[in-house]
Amino acid sequence: MFHCPKCKHSAHARTSRYLSENTKERYHQCTNVDCSCTFVTMESVERLIATPGVSEGARTASFSHG
Repeated sequence: MFHCPKCKHSAHARTSRYLSENTKERYHQCTNVDCSCTFVTMESVERLIATPGVSEGARTASFSHG
């Protein structure tokens, strides 16, 4: 959940779409009826913290941005 960049109330995700395997574009709308601001956020995978059965070196080498 994101907060509205204009009035700081909570905003709900309305829809989203993947731009790549690791990046999602998400559309939000403010829940404050007096504001109703709509805005877009980008969500992406930065790094893997833990992967069962995979060593740290293999995990770092196998993940690529793109």
